[in-house]
Amino acid sequence: MSIIQNAIDSIQVGVEDFESDDDRRSVSAVRNIAAGVLLLYKEKLCQLSPDGNKELLIKQNIRPVQNENGEIVFEGKGHKTVDVQSIKERFSSLNVAVDWKRFDEINKLRNDLEHYYTSESPDAVREIVAKSFLLIRDFLSEHLDQDPQETLGNDCWTTLLEVSDVYSAEENACKATIDAIDWKYHSVEVALKNLRCNQCYSSLIQAPYPDDAYPTINLHCKSCGLDFCFDDVLEQCIDDSLAGEAIRNAMDGGDSPYDSCHECGKSTFIHEEGCCVACDYEMEYTNCEMCEEPLGLEDQYNEGKCSYCQYKWEKIMAE
Repeated sequence: MSIIQNAIDSIQVGVEDFESDDDRRSVSAVRNIAAGVLLLYKEKLCQLSPDGNKELLIKQNIRPVQNENGEIVFEGKGHKTVDVQSIKERFSSLNVAVDWKRFDEINKLRNDLEHYYTSESPDAVREIVAKSFLLIRDFLSEHLDQDPQETLGNDCWTTLLEVSDVYSAEENACKATIDAIDWKYHSVEVALKNLRCNQCYSSLIQAPYPDDAYPTINLHCKSCGLDFCFDDVLEQCIDDSLAGEAIRNAMDGGDSPYDSCHECGKSTFIHEEGCCVACDYEMEYTNCEMCEEPLGLEDQYNEGKCSYCQYKWEKIMAE
């Protein structure tokens, strides 16, 4: 069976799982649809592979070899196929455009549901189905030159279309209430894309009271009905928003964009903001009183001195 047919079968089975009344098939729906999307990407790599070896670009390991004519060619080694990161790298070098931000969001939510799914997560599943629909539709038409409706069949296509339309309407309604709030900090507004219910993981979150004062903003999950306060999920939103940048900076020898606050202990001190976005704590000491070098958050314990001047001062005091 071809890769494209496997992809279509996975998506169709995933949609059937989604329509089932059996809650146990919800995670199966997510798994099958996500697998189908990745198979579509692998089909594109096969199409871009050389005529003599149509599976070359889906091999995880590719090595140069010399053929019988003395020419240098490439061949795949082993049976392992490309993972998500390899697909991203190959699509980038081959100028195949994919909305990776959307895919990564779906993939993260899928992983969360794999571990924490409950029967109270229907809209989290529906979110994956709805957002996957856009990836599937665009990739089939733009990169595989196929009509999505014809390829997937009317039943599957209609379900995906309806779920996407309904979810988008609810998402826009929730977003309107979120946009009406004064979130005070730019970094917090950016982090709101990671705002989810901490019970069912749905992103359909409503802020019913536009006059609420930050950060004690009342929130309501439209999926499971949970009422909670933004202050309870602020730290998680910031971590989800900036953890990737922190890891990249660490690998490049740079600093984290956020740290633990000295005042409240939450990991919500944003260096770009110059303060903690949870409790408004600001650094008391900004420059070393001895050498006038700028001070960081870690220098605050030295009460106005940088680490080097603190060391020198302690050495003098010890003599």
